[in-house]
Amino acid sequence: METNHTTVEGSVGIETEVDTVIGRSSLSRDDVFEALSNGRRRCALFYLQEQSAPVALSELVDHVTAWQYDQPLTNLNPSDRMCIYSALRQVHLPYLDATGFVEYDREAGMITVTDAARYAKLYLEYDPGNDIPWSWLYAGLVAIGAILGGASYLGTYPFDWLGGHLVIAILLGVFGTAAFGHLLYEHRNRRSAADLFGVER
Repeated sequence: METNHTTVEGSVGIETEVDTVIGRSSLSRDDVFEALSNGRRRCALFYLQEQSAPVALSELVDHVTAWQYDQPLTNLNPSDRMCIYSALRQVHLPYLDATGFVEYDREAGMITVTDAARYAKLYLEYDPGNDIPWSWLYAGLVAIGAILGGASYLGTYPFDWLGGHLVIAILLGVFGTAAFGHLLYEHRNRRSAADLFGVER
């Protein structure tokens, strides 16, 4: 199940956005990548960010178990739950605490999400899928525009009938369409984290 979930690799737009917000924190980009490289940590961060108060370890274990093994919260397999409990308590929560994403009180068994976790949410809600190399697309459009403009200026057949104003109008239309398509594509690629990490009650 874990392999079906979003990875930390994203488009240039998402990476730039993450770089901007990380620049205002003590986190490095590698910290975010490493934190989200594991599905259980992604699920735990999502659940913790959805809560308005500190979360008990047992509650977090229930949610991650239900997600990992696709089980309803009211009917969790004890052995599966113990596996998740051990992994969260001994590995994942100490790691998230050390990197500053959460505050983990091991003795009390309570976890509190920190402000730093909101930087990870940019990736939690992004599904790269089959991403389009937008930089190559825009570079190609610039090249086509340069060729079209040059041919029109030199009077090269069959572009000799194109005037300067018409060339500009065509280029604006093409770039405007590409920009709108880019915005629509990224909007559709942002999936709700609840769709990724929601569980059956």
